Amino acid sequence: MKRALTLAVLALALTACNVPASPAPTVKNAQAKKAAEAANSITFVENAEIDNIKRRIEQTSRPGAMGFVILLNQSGQPVMYEGVKGKITSGSKRLTDPTSIVRKVQPGNAADTYLATPAPSDEGTFGSSGEYVFYWNQNDEYRQWNGSYLYSDKPFRLRVEPLVVNVN
Repeated sequence: MKRALTLAVLALALTACNVPASPAPTVKNAQAKKAAEAANSITFVENAEIDNIKRRIEQTSRPGAMGFVILLNQSGQPVMYEGVKGKITSGSKRLTDPTSIVRKVQPGNAADTYLATPAPSDEGTFGSSGEYVFYWNQNDEYRQWNGSYLYSDKPFRLRVEPLVVNVN
C-alpha cells in the first residue's frame, strides 16, 4: 500500500515537472489575430444594400406617389396594367402586434406565467388569409391580387397586350 502511494506521488511529481511551454506564436496565429482586429474595426459608413433600402422607402412612402403595375397570371402573361396610387402593400402587413402577452395566474405558485397568444387582426378577426397584395389605382378603386406582379414608378412598355388596360 505504501509502495502504491509512493508511486502515485512520484508519477504526479513527474507530470507536474513536465509542464509544456506555451507555444511560440506562429505566422498563422499572428495573421488570424490581425484579421480579427481588422474585422472588428470595420464600420459601414457607405453600403449599397442600405442605400437601396433607404431609397426604396423614400420612393414608396411619398404621399401622392404614383406607380404602375402589371398583374401577371401563373404563366407570366399580363392580365392587367394600371396606375397605382401610393404603393402596393402585402396583405400580411398589420398595424397591430400579431401576438399579445397574457398573464396566467397560478394559485399556489410563487411566480405567474406569461404566455404569448395570437392577437386579433386589425379587423378584429383571428387567423390568417391567403397571400395577397393590395393597392388603390389612380381612380381610387381598391385592388387585391394573389399572383405575381411587376411594379415600377415609371410606365412600362408592353409587347404582349394584357387582358385589361386601365390607365385613365
